Amino acid sequence: MRRLLRVNLKKKTYAWEELNSTYRKYAGHGLITSILFNEMDPKADALGPENKLIIATGLLSGTPFPNANRVSIGAKSPLTGGIKEANSGGTAAKVLAQMGIAAVVFEDAADDWTTVKVTKDGATFESASALVGKGNYDILNTYNKDYASVISIGQAGEKLAKSSAISVGTSDGHPRMAARGGIGAVMGSKKLKLVLIDDTGAGKVEIPADKKDVFRENVRAMSKAIMDFPMTGGLKALGTAVLVNLVDQMGCAPTKNFRYGRCEGHEKLSGEYMMELSQKRPNFVMTHKCSDGCLVSCSNILTDEQGNLLCASVEYETLALVGTNCCITDLDAVAKINYICNDVGVDTMEVGCALAICMDAGLLAWGDGDAAVKLASEMKEGTEKGSMLIDGAQATGEKLGVSRIPTVKRQALAGYDPRFLKGTGVTYATSPMGADHTSGNIIPTPDGDYNPIAQTGQGPVSTFVQRHNTAVDCMGFCLFPYLVCCAVPALYQHINTCAGIMLGEDVSENYFIELGADVINMELKFNERAGITKADDKLPDFFYSEKLDTCDQVFDVDTKEIEAVHDR
Repeated sequence: MRRLLRVNLKKKTYAWEELNSTYRKYAGHGLITSILFNEMDPKADALGPENKLIIATGLLSGTPFPNANRVSIGAKSPLTGGIKEANSGGTAAKVLAQMGIAAVVFEDAADDWTTVKVTKDGATFESASALVGKGNYDILNTYNKDYASVISIGQAGEKLAKSSAISVGTSDGHPRMAARGGIGAVMGSKKLKLVLIDDTGAGKVEIPADKKDVFRENVRAMSKAIMDFPMTGGLKALGTAVLVNLVDQMGCAPTKNFRYGRCEGHEKLSGEYMMELSQKRPNFVMTHKCSDGCLVSCSNILTDEQGNLLCASVEYETLALVGTNCCITDLDAVAKINYICNDVGVDTMEVGCALAICMDAGLLAWGDGDAAVKLASEMKEGTEKGSMLIDGAQATGEKLGVSRIPTVKRQALAGYDPRFLKGTGVTYATSPMGADHTSGNIIPTPDGDYNPIAQTGQGPVSTFVQRHNTAVDCMGFCLFPYLVCCAVPALYQHINTCAGIMLGEDVSENYFIELGADVINMELKFNERAGITKADDKLPDFFYSEKLDTCDQVFDVDTKEIEAVHDR
């Protein structure tokens, strides 16, 4: 039985709550959205006690379904001003699901820094005053061996930085970041430094006895489809860094603060180059699971020439935004900045875009990896420049008087130029989440007929993928393996069948996409009441006026298509 655990931080109390008829059909991303939509004033201060911080498990988390143990963490965003769900690997989703917890809802704010311990019986509270000022690595090293999951903020969250992230530990002590939207600042505003999950006495996620065989059959079929999917092989071999060469070859790699579509020397950031290094450097690992139940293992552990940890994991978005976007092609420098961001607890995508803005302003030279590492280090030191960086790209650009700021709804763009991938540009513009590739990134396949630079036809594609990706988050899935369903829609039936089993009811053949549409509709209504309107559904001006060198294109998708994406 899935339940809510409500934790009042000010009163230091907790209460169990059965999922009511409104909430029981949702999980993960969707449950976060439904709780915020039904319980919170959209105009409330995102950093005030009225905001709720919610940690939610997917509907299929904790089950044998493949790649289903990613956790959703959400709140009203202090960065975008709307609903925000950030997604992470780590151990939290699986263990909370096994404890029967659909979501932990943190309400109000503590008077002093607090640690909350979650068990199958409820929650206990301890002072976290001794942890103030500590980074996520220090906290993980202290607690990971004794707890099933460790969720924390670093110095950025303590300072209420608007690009601050939340760390979710893996079983072997590496942080995975729920990074986007400044949700770490919400955790900090509640004086919640640390959440420890003790799964002592937890059972397993129960599948009805008369449905186990059916569930197992669908798991096998879905697992086979994922393993047979051509993209899986590349991800297993090279991780998400497989995209570095691919995106550069397409001509849409963000370069020099989104001026160009290709970066000279990008191959030194690629998965292929990492593979070479893995043969030379001790302890360098090309395949690592961000969470249990993963069939792909596309994370990595990067080390230096002596075998010392540089960072785990360095993903494509960081390689693009800290790397090519800043013209930094030194993999070690990018990894060092990634480590700093993970420790301080800040979104690498925001920091990458902010660093490029600093380069535009002349604070450091383009491509100077050493200077970028030094500047990133100031985030931990709390200098004026460091405090500027941890507030993200928009704040950095405004402070430095730079007009070229690649954000939508104040959130930094991802590592794909929207003048070539125009469907992704539509997603950037229209997603309730702000400029977020995980809301609906659209990359053409070699054997497909999708034209990424066409002026028309981008809106409907973005609409579909946004709904698909939102539903993916509701299940607890990783995005990459479930792209196979977009290629082979018949596979949705495996998800629908198992989701229906966990809900205890039959669902329609269109359940998955309809779920995504339902959740997005709530987010749009919440955001509208918060003051975010259609007028905010646009990219920065330079994308409409400056042609991308690799394709001679501006972003020119028909305005009516963009307005019709969510039929509002």
